[in-house]
Amino acid sequence: MSLYENWMNKAFSKEGRSVDAIWDSYLPKEQKIYEYILGQKVTKLEGTVQELAERFSMTAEEIVAFIDGLNDVLPTPFDMNTLTEETAVVLDIDFERLFKKMVEYHADHLVALPQWDGIFEENERRKFTREQKLSRTVIKGEKIGRNDPCPCGSGKKYKKCCGANL
Repeated sequence: MSLYENWMNKAFSKEGRSVDAIWDSYLPKEQKIYEYILGQKVTKLEGTVQELAERFSMTAEEIVAFIDGLNDVLPTPFDMNTLTEETAVVLDIDFERLFKKMVEYHADHLVALPQWDGIFEENERRKFTREQKLSRTVIKGEKIGRNDPCPCGSGKKYKKCCGANL
């Protein structure tokens, strides 16, 4: 079984619910890594899975969980099931994409980290938050009424033209 599968089995019950004890232990460790990355403005984090685990006082499974959380914002995502303790990883961090992903995941404890102040101004963070929230909003076009002129330009009413077959 892979490190990722081991993590998923620990972090989630068979019914798919989070195991609170695991997450209560993991989340402060994850936050410390983000505080380091943001505070030091680290754009590249590299090493083997085991080296990173030791560096950040985590298990290999927890580092794999951390990589999984970043995977969507990496230029070249990892196949999580292939990561082993000896796998060399390079995490290229794009702060804007990372911030927007945190907003998308509703990771408010990470979005609110004071270390973001050294990366982006408050108005930039508000702009990124708005952009991310709008990117998930579906905006419908104006509805064509039955008696409106058909948008195809035929001059007929919509109900007698393109709307006739609906």
